[in-house]
Amino acid sequence: MCLVALVASLFVASGVAQDITRGSINGVVRDPSGGVVPGARVSLAGPLGARTTTTGAGGEYSFPNLMPSPGYTVTVEGSGFTTQKSAPLTVRVNQAATLDFQLELAGATQQIEVVERGDTGVDVATTTIGANLSETLYQNVAISRNVSGIISMAPGVTEGGSTGSANPSISGASGLENQYFINGSNVTDPGYGAFGTYNLVFGSLGSGLTFDFIREVQVQTGGFEAQYGEALGGVVNVLTKSGSNNYHGDLFYYFRPHRWMAAFPNANTIRTTQSTRVYGFESRDFGADLGGYLLRNKLFWYAGFNPVFNRNYRSVPNSFTNSALGNVVVTNHSWNYSAKLNWNINTNHQLEGSVFGDPSVAPMGFQRFTSLASNDNLRTSELDYGSRTWNGL
Repeated sequence: MCLVALVASLFVASGVAQDITRGSINGVVRDPSGGVVPGARVSLAGPLGARTTTTGAGGEYSFPNLMPSPGYTVTVEGSGFTTQKSAPLTVRVNQAATLDFQLELAGATQQIEVVERGDTGVDVATTTIGANLSETLYQNVAISRNVSGIISMAPGVTEGGSTGSANPSISGASGLENQYFINGSNVTDPGYGAFGTYNLVFGSLGSGLTFDFIREVQVQTGGFEAQYGEALGGVVNVLTKSGSNNYHGDLFYYFRPHRWMAAFPNANTIRTTQSTRVYGFESRDFGADLGGYLLRNKLFWYAGFNPVFNRNYRSVPNSFTNSALGNVVVTNHSWNYSAKLNWNINTNHQLEGSVFGDPSVAPMGFQRFTSLASNDNLRTSELDYGSRTWNGL
């Protein structure tokens, strides 16, 4: 079969409009009597540098199109008032954090006060129902090492039935009625409505994105904005990792040995229609990623590589001709990668380019999946890899 390659870059120039892969911090600055304070200087410090603005006639300020990340602080300075600085704040994907200030009159000596607030600001304007799942959550719980495992953590998400866990049911809709975005690019399969590439025989053939390269996933299960169309179920918004003013990286290795696994049980040969039986599975999953800056506060980079090697141990019942092959070991592998560049051109404009993919190779033939319910847990892992396909976005 021919090797099919698909690699696409996403370049986004952000102006006034809010990018769905970004977040924002908004608020109102008031004086001790509750009146608004126009013309106050508001400064933002974060992982990608600093920004400044001034409050409008209504005392309002806004920092749009912020890279989702923890560690943002806001400082407000007004003539005749003390300077106030917020506690560290986390910006979420496609959410607006509300952070209001009430300044105090300046005394003989001006001082900085830390405003004690929660780690995450509340978006008081959204009508969306769902969940924002951050890396600090899904990296510390026992879930499948794929994007489907992260999505399944959101309320209202369940197994998609015939579409499998790779295309879950959201808010009761079928697994092929959702809409999926990665770094702002719509990656919904135009033919079937699935996540990434979909095949009638093998199901999902991969999303082009691997677990360790994801920064945050937003799952909208209802009430989402009019900008989203063609979704009767839910909207899934995935953001990959980026560089920052601090160098950061990971080394990881996961090993699932076949010899340490218990034997898979056989199905009832009378009541179950037999096909290829998977009696064992082995996986080696390892890689590294690193991010940082080329120009501090201006130009940032990130890159990651995660090869995965799987071995499926299979056999066929005696009633099939293929049983003469005996026990067969089917191997497949995937070369997962991700890279991103971010450029802060100025306060109001940013440029981003990202590339990611999961080029995968598997042999032809003898690959039908078992009908045994006891082996359904293998379905997700195996469906991530197609027969000599390159799934990239």
